[in-house]
Amino acid sequence: MRIESVLRITSLLALVVACTNVQTITAPDNTTPPPPPDAEQPEETPPEETPPAVNPAGVDPVDAPSSGPWTPPKETGAVTFPYTAYRCGYAIRQVSPAKPTAIFHEDAAGSDAAPKNLHLTIAGNAATSVVVSWSTDDATKQTEVRFGDSPDALDKIAHGFSFKAGTRRQHEAHLCGLPPGKTFYYDAGGDAARSKVHKVTTAPDGTGEVTILVGGDMRSSPSIWGSMATSALAHGPTVMFLSGDAVASGGKQDEWDALFEAAPDLFAELPAVWAHGNHEALHELYFQQLALPDNGGTARYVEQWYARTFGPLRLVVLNDTVSSSKLLGGAEKQFLETTLGAVDRTRTPFVVTMHHKPMYTTSANHASDLELRAEWGPLLAGHQVDWDIAGHVHSYESTEPIKAGTTTVVAESEGGTRFFNFGGGGAPLYDFSAQASWLRKREKTTGYAIVKVDATTMTWSAFRSDGSAIETLEKSRR
Repeated sequence: MRIESVLRITSLLALVVACTNVQTITAPDNTTPPPPPDAEQPEETPPEETPPAVNPAGVDPVDAPSSGPWTPPKETGAVTFPYTAYRCGYAIRQVSPAKPTAIFHEDAAGSDAAPKNLHLTIAGNAATSVVVSWSTDDATKQTEVRFGDSPDALDKIAHGFSFKAGTRRQHEAHLCGLPPGKTFYYDAGGDAARSKVHKVTTAPDGTGEVTILVGGDMRSSPSIWGSMATSALAHGPTVMFLSGDAVASGGKQDEWDALFEAAPDLFAELPAVWAHGNHEALHELYFQQLALPDNGGTARYVEQWYARTFGPLRLVVLNDTVSSSKLLGGAEKQFLETTLGAVDRTRTPFVVTMHHKPMYTTSANHASDLELRAEWGPLLAGHQVDWDIAGHVHSYESTEPIKAGTTTVVAESEGGTRFFNFGGGGAPLYDFSAQASWLRKREKTTGYAIVKVDATTMTWSAFRSDGSAIETLEKSRR
């Protein structure tokens, strides 16, 4: 055989071997729907990333001082993430895991420019910031909030950004550097159409008193939640804690619309702190409509668990419906441990956790979540968490103080945690199974709770949907 032929055959064989070792690489598909909430998934290892230094885990951001003239910069064109709004002490890394393109306020307006689904959330420091969100038709790109000290003097203007969400446009304006514990007034929209004027009150700085509305599981019948709004607002809450399953299907926009429309003043005047539930199912609509805090970790988890301070209360919000159950004992558990370990009880004498699925329940429809009890319970006991708030159970339950992680009832002075389950926002009511030694009270009812916290006492008051009282419990600082 000629030498040239040998060399040619050798080269062809080498090429074949090389081709068999080539890996096919495809771009990630950010539009792929998440796995079923309860399905076991392999732990994903996202690429390492360095979070912005202004978003350290478990620390409330510090905004620029509120003194001086209000002179936000004029911003145009596409938003570059991470983005820090005027006077805000935190960076916005993304508006949702799919990272849609966002643009700053423009003058363009469509035929349906009136703000819809107006609602408030907290992404930064609850004492000095608030996020105003709403939707319009896609052609309307006016993202403007006017605000001031009285309804007749909306003398400050904040421009936000918007992004396409299905056939509509979602708008988001971050107001920061506000005075703590102060009521101000605002409207949203633009020259083409504006909302009516609403009021909102920032959280107190220090250990000033705060009043909180607690609810959950509005799914199926948001009108029930709406029917409770007047009596709930009569208690004077300035913030709302929601424990998940706000809608029956997180991927159906009409259900989100029905929820916001059922209680428009409630959502437009009380900044809401949201916990993710199994019915939200990690859907993009949840993250696109709710601007929530960054936990300082991997970008895909920034709005799933976080912590914020409300006067004398430190709240830790957790997600128990995750893409992989390994997160419960992994990244999320590490966050919980770090955050609880950093609590300064002289600054926030009361500590509460909130998530969706209860660790302790006598419901006939849902069992106690033993995985959460095993993974998180010892941390709650070790750091003497005062209360744990959950939903998922469509009825009312409260426990005696429990050494979290066990079923042992102990005195609150010995570090016991009291567990509250109240998914009474409108979902079909559940019956109960056998009694338990740690159970204090249970009732098959819709309703809500009001929590009042000051420097020395935290009070839980549960109410039926007609406003009548179920029970009231007090907790003194440790």
